[in-house]
Amino acid sequence: MSNYMAVVEYDGTCYSGFQIQLPDRRTIQGELEKGLSTVLRSLVKIGYSGRTDAGVHAVNQVINFRTEKDIDLYKFAWSVNSLIPEDIVIKSIKEVEESFSARRDAKFREYAYYVVNGSCQSVFLKKYSILITKKLDLNMMKKAAGIFVGTHNFRSFCGSTDDNSKNFVRKIFKFTISKSRDNLIVFSISANSFLYNMVRIIVGTILEVGSGERNLESVKRAVTYEDRILAGKTAPAKGLFLTRVVY
Repeated sequence: MSNYMAVVEYDGTCYSGFQIQLPDRRTIQGELEKGLSTVLRSLVKIGYSGRTDAGVHAVNQVINFRTEKDIDLYKFAWSVNSLIPEDIVIKSIKEVEESFSARRDAKFREYAYYVVNGSCQSVFLKKYSILITKKLDLNMMKKAAGIFVGTHNFRSFCGSTDDNSKNFVRKIFKFTISKSRDNLIVFSISANSFLYNMVRIIVGTILEVGSGERNLESVKRAVTYEDRILAGKTAPAKGLFLTRVVY
């Protein structure tokens, strides 16, 4: 039995998230497993570095799968890519140790969130960023981002579908916010793992700081008192990308 790791890119706009759900829900995992199973002529189940929610994208999602068949990696990737939808692509594939797990062996994941802060968006960014016309205070947002770096309980920054009994402690290794000349603001955050909606709620909270709707003390309270009502709104899914998984 051989184990293979593949790096996958996808536009999540038309999908109900990565993970397979109800039969009538279109998912990235479902499309990948269908394509892999067709080419290998046997049922294939994949492991993955992490779930992305409905409408969220990825440039470097990592999956792994096992098969008893010998495959030509180049021809295999080409064959699968010709079968799966055009908004999903296998970028690379290689054989790995039998024990490798895309989820368990990941050291950290990195997400990016894109915001256009100006009077309008480029037509090429509308599907992949949100527009905020009110001027944002970049310096204050950077200060707010610093509050999240380190090991914290992120109960205030996780969606309601997460069970109250689970572990909400996560470690954020790095959190940067930068702005380009064309008014594109990029939030880049890396952590050992993420809770449901965690990045989008953190971004939504920091955007409220940037617009003057909340202060830094309110962000600190949200982290300290572990209550979702103390954090900000959940930013829309379309601006979020899984950008990197490190092993």
